[in-house]
Amino acid sequence: MNKKSTAIETWSRSKIMGEETWEITLFQHKEKGRSDLMIPHKHDFYLILFVEEGTGIHEIDFTQLEVKPYQVHFLRPQQVHYWKLSEDTMGYQLMFSTGAIHLGNRLSTLPFFQIDVPPVLELTASAYEQLKIELEKLHQLLPDETPIGQEISVLQFFLLLKKIQQFYSMAYPIVEIQTKDLKIQEFKTLLELHFKTQNQVAFYADQLNITPNYLNIRAKKILGISASHCIQQRIILEAERLLITTDLSIKEIAYELGFHDTGYFNHYFKKWQKKTPGQFRDSYNMYNKTL
Repeated sequence: MNKKSTAIETWSRSKIMGEETWEITLFQHKEKGRSDLMIPHKHDFYLILFVEEGTGIHEIDFTQLEVKPYQVHFLRPQQVHYWKLSEDTMGYQLMFSTGAIHLGNRLSTLPFFQIDVPPVLELTASAYEQLKIELEKLHQLLPDETPIGQEISVLQFFLLLKKIQQFYSMAYPIVEIQTKDLKIQEFKTLLELHFKTQNQVAFYADQLNITPNYLNIRAKKILGISASHCIQQRIILEAERLLITTDLSIKEIAYELGFHDTGYFNHYFKKWQKKTPGQFRDSYNMYNKTL
């Protein structure tokens, strides 16, 4: 009997590159990138894909995105994704560790790496060219492994991220507002830590020293959905991840997510997806076999 896969496969930068890498890795997609990453997986690092030319699909946490020229795609650690890109795809892949991003803790929060924000930035050709200039500078600087060389690389790295932030904030001004609401950001952080064991708004409100009603109202105002809706949404996302990227049984997934009654878990999932967990798994696998 085959041993069951009990965890979503996590890829490191060294696995992708075939060698140990520094905190920041940048390469041209045409030279080292793969266009057919068709196995759903997750990373232990941040990834930004810059698309200068090419088309295809990129699925992030079960949302399928159309790949087009002059786009920037953002991926956080632990998000499940895959892509199928045309052979003529050109651009850059920028990978970096959580340690690298923490070097900029004194800077304003990067909105495109927050939870539940648009994962793709559409740019004009001229705007993309501005980013490409900064990418090329970083590409030239990174090979210098001296201490001062690495410091200069880090400064250029954050200059690039802040230029991306300028364009992103213009495209999605509401996300900038969400990012500045500290209570909502704290709620999102707590939710990531506790969603498997705490599914009541009261728990998160207590941690934030506010009432459940106020947390629901604030979430509705800032995020457009209530706090209870956020909790349910996060549980369903994890269920989807486990259904597609592991061989765990429905019963095991239900238990993993804090459901002690498989029947209730099936009802809960179907209420959101209009399919039972088993139907979701079968239909997703069948669809991906046709790609």
